Amino acid sequence: MVGNLLAGGTGKSPTVVWLARELSSKYKVAILSRGYGRKTRGFQLLDSASTPETVGDEPMEMKLLLPDLTMAVDTNRKRGIQYLASDKYGKTDVILMDDGFQHRKVKPGFAIVLDNFNRPMRSEPLLPAGLRREPLSGLKRADLIVATKRKTTIESVQSGSRIFLITGIAHPLGLVSEISKTGQLIHHLRFADHHSYSHADGVEIRRLYQSFLANDQSGATLAPPIILTTGKDYVKLIRLPELSDLPLQWIPVGPPVDPEEKQNILNKIFNYVEKAHGKR
Repeated sequence: MVGNLLAGGTGKSPTVVWLARELSSKYKVAILSRGYGRKTRGFQLLDSASTPETVGDEPMEMKLLLPDLTMAVDTNRKRGIQYLASDKYGKTDVILMDDGFQHRKVKPGFAIVLDNFNRPMRSEPLLPAGLRREPLSGLKRADLIVATKRKTTIESVQSGSRIFLITGIAHPLGLVSEISKTGQLIHHLRFADHHSYSHADGVEIRRLYQSFLANDQSGATLAPPIILTTGKDYVKLIRLPELSDLPLQWIPVGPPVDPEEKQNILNKIFNYVEKAHGKR
């Protein structure tokens, strides 16, 4: 299980994707998520018919990155785990639960808590004064605490690129800062976390982009700006016909973990999984 003590912003989903890729080299892995923001209820298996509305934006992003992996959403994590572990949807050796540290009806075999280096949980007050979900004493339930987002690396932005950025994430400032180091940020259209993009949003995005092009003084000397967005925004924006002919691209995000810490984390997780399977 990968979770946190804060309400969003620690990099759970990209960490789950990274761990799933690594574990898939040896085990059959399934991912279980809550499916935040979806308009459906109960257990939903992700398939070719899934949409952000039926399973949520982050699960759709993960499916885009890991199309062959078994994934499901269920707010009742205990039930979701039982369904996936039944092998009804294929053999499963390891279930990675995206979030759910506060879901006390499930006791994970190995619990990882992520702590945003730039917004540490120790400095955040409890809800509703702050964003911390529970007292720090809850960390006793964690097997591993990982500091994330010490630095953000955006490899897909070419030097000098002009960027029209769209974000619907909790804390976009780190992303903005990193993009600005390599490219030229000409506009940032910021929405709330997990924003549900409407056709009116599509019309406004198109208007703003075309307005910039109409007033662009660079002529043919510079390439038109690209519209850059996050993965969980991309899976919703590509569904808007108003944006179908615009240069929309998404930012592949790797695990927000320092490279020198990755192998240590993997060693601990693989050791746990190997011991757990040895006991079967």
